Amino acid sequence: MTNRILIIGDSYMNAETFRVAFSARGLDADVETVELHEATSDVSTIREFEGDPADVAKLVDGYDIVVLHAAPITAAVLDAAPDLRLIGCARGGPVNVDIQAAKARGVRVTTTPGKNADAVADLTIGFLISLLRNVPTSLRDVDERIRTGQQLAESTFEGAKWFGRELSTTTLGLIGYGNVARLVSARARALGTRVIAYDPFIDADTVPEIDVVSDLNELFTRSDVVSVHARATDDNRGMVGAEQFSAMKEGSLFINTARESLVDEQALLEALTSGHLGGAALDVNEPDGPWRDLVAQPNLVLTPHLAGATYETLRRGADMLASEVEAFIAGDDLRWER
Repeated sequence: MTNRILIIGDSYMNAETFRVAFSARGLDADVETVELHEATSDVSTIREFEGDPADVAKLVDGYDIVVLHAAPITAAVLDAAPDLRLIGCARGGPVNVDIQAAKARGVRVTTTPGKNADAVADLTIGFLISLLRNVPTSLRDVDERIRTGQQLAESTFEGAKWFGRELSTTTLGLIGYGNVARLVSARARALGTRVIAYDPFIDADTVPEIDVVSDLNELFTRSDVVSVHARATDDNRGMVGAEQFSAMKEGSLFINTARESLVDEQALLEALTSGHLGGAALDVNEPDGPWRDLVAQPNLVLTPHLAGATYETLRRGADMLASEVEAFIAGDDLRWER
């Protein structure tokens, strides 16, 4: 039986990335590709998508398998594809796919959990070192001197202004202990950092390498640096707020490479401006808080949701879906079905 496969690329993960992975597994004979970009309509059942659902609906008819990264898959799109049997979404959280609508129509959905875990863990460690060694504030100082024509160093012992801390004397607290956090933990422990974690969904006995705490505030009390790695849900919106920041030691540090909805940014701003929090690093996506004031803080590192943006992440995600499609065609079990 021939399986017609449609690959939908976007500005983040283009169709050619998928095609290379599918060709490597001999799956390119019946593959067609298309690129979709900016969305032109709002849909309440999905989010974080690229491309117009109406355009996708025009493309999917006649295909058995549709592979994508950010293309919108709504109930209307599914209704336009009566032959569709599998959707492969190259994301850990397929928020651009109406999974319930797919299940109701007998369409299976598979994803790529952990495809960007190494990339996010790398950036988290970069943030950790950057904050511990005062890189944000020292760089702003250097930038100010260059712009005003001053000498880069005022004295032989210029470093005296920027005393920091070493990894081996630091306790890192992780909120969530999933794919990313476990890689952060391994990297941090290899550098001599003590790691503790809060995750109500794991059994502490299964992770003997670290100390798992049962109370979120205890994590903040015991940590020199707290890093967020929880998956965002409606239930944990704003889970890190004034109460948690006030529980931290004076001068502690905060990292968020997960989602901005997990953090009360007003509380974060107040903790930074008061000096209680020594610094923060954020990889944000959809900022809706007091960002103009936050960006002005000298002890803040801010990046535009680039934690998972590596070429390896793209190739890994494409290969994971290619392997799932290969298994589906062979009638084997899918590893990452939702």
